[in-house]
Amino acid sequence: MKRYTQLPTSKILPYDVIIIGAGINGCTAAYYLSQAGLNVAIVDKTGIAAGGSGAAGAFISPKFHKQGPLKELMDEAYAEAMTFYSTVLASQTLLKPLLHISQDDSEEPIYLEHSAIVDARSACESLAHGIDFYLLDVQSPTYHDNQWHCEDLQSTYLVLTIGAYPKILPIDYVGLRGIWGHRIDVTTSTDVPHIYHQFVSISPTMKEGVIAIGATHDVHYSPFDSSATYDIESGRTLLLENAAKTLKLNNIIILKDYMGLRSGSNDYMPMLGSLVDTEATLALHPHLQHGKAVDPKEFVYYPKAIMINGSGGYGFVLAPYLAKRLKEYLVDEIAMDETLSPSRYFPRWAKRKKG
Repeated sequence: MKRYTQLPTSKILPYDVIIIGAGINGCTAAYYLSQAGLNVAIVDKTGIAAGGSGAAGAFISPKFHKQGPLKELMDEAYAEAMTFYSTVLASQTLLKPLLHISQDDSEEPIYLEHSAIVDARSACESLAHGIDFYLLDVQSPTYHDNQWHCEDLQSTYLVLTIGAYPKILPIDYVGLRGIWGHRIDVTTSTDVPHIYHQFVSISPTMKEGVIAIGATHDVHYSPFDSSATYDIESGRTLLLENAAKTLKLNNIIILKDYMGLRSGSNDYMPMLGSLVDTEATLALHPHLQHGKAVDPKEFVYYPKAIMINGSGGYGFVLAPYLAKRLKEYLVDEIAMDETLSPSRYFPRWAKRKKG
């Protein structure tokens, strides 16, 4: 078992919570839970912010969308995120106005005075500081003797924040879609005074003179398809072409590429909730496969296993909101929002599984 030496372990077993996945959801959840006094460990097979979170533009803005449950949730999450990043992670957060321009010019541009961009990797590392971290590839966690077992680690609760990467429990019903993202840092002689959102995002960064251009745009490429290779040059070209539709950038020099897989839900709502044990639930309620309605409270769930996922391109906006609700559930015994539960996908999956 390997550990990051800069994050010394407490060697106190079992943990209260093991979080698998060290992106922004995992690191923010670990921060909230450890601040509440729980003994927490983060586990990831590649490192902190090594996946989609590290490649994120990490813009903090509301969702410009028609009214409805998603809009209401995003507005609340945005307000909480602005407070969280400007206080907890002030040194990793650049406060800038945002100009949102519709892609087809059908609407007037929206100027938002309060917005921000976060240094993605540094933010995750800061949130994880002082929390036990294990560089470990956990493929099949098991539950017995009232504990979750992840290799040599044990905990009372298991929290999965693994994004669109292969599921480590048999939860194929969870409706996720992986979306490849590409961001480049560039220098330019053009002044970029605020954040632009249109075909891509263009923004200043924490680094003086460096501009970020990024998009969660490629729904066709998957890092799990061994026959495909992502074309970085084509990705760069597309980013620059789309940026030019919004703002003419002169004398561009590309400094660095960031790429990773974002995890979006099939219905665009994020996920926070317990995980259905499909085999046990179908054994108890076989008529689910024939379309019979069953109250989700009657499903069989994995004991003390929770997932945070499906935030799409709004991972940094939603992370504080979801982490706070997780803390409220585990520490304050406040029920999680049932509309966010991953179990919402189970009945349709069970019906398709018929035969």
